[in-house]
Amino acid sequence: MNKRVLAIALLAFLGMIDTFYITIMTRQHVTVQCHVTEGCNDVLTSKYSKLAGIPISLFGLAFYLAAFSCAVAELTGAAKLTRLLFWPALGAFLVSVSLTSIQAFVLEKYCEYCLASALLSTSIFALCSFTRGDQA
Repeated sequence: MNKRVLAIALLAFLGMIDTFYITIMTRQHVTVQCHVTEGCNDVLTSKYSKLAGIPISLFGLAFYLAAFSCAVAELTGAAKLTRLLFWPALGAFLVSVSLTSIQAFVLEKYCEYCLASALLSTSIFALCSFTRGDQA
């Protein structure tokens, strides 16, 4: 069993839970409480939290679902799909850097759920980068 692929599946599963929670809470217009940081609700209701009226967390959920699906397919022996994740993972990483920068320098507030997603997408990108290097 490939430990990197298993790690991608686990990280993507955690990312799906995180972004699903963010999406549900913001769609229901419920105040999201932070436990570690302050400012979750401010970040999640800011003008930077949507793209063309769609919550950014939905894009994250789609990325994590695709990553999880590819990893599970590879773990079951169906196909070597995680090599296809490099470019989407790079995009997720760059978006995470941008959104974390907005939290730090523009909003000056942090959302622990958003930071967790940034950490998860960065980890998936790192794992996909190593996987890509092994297959070259």
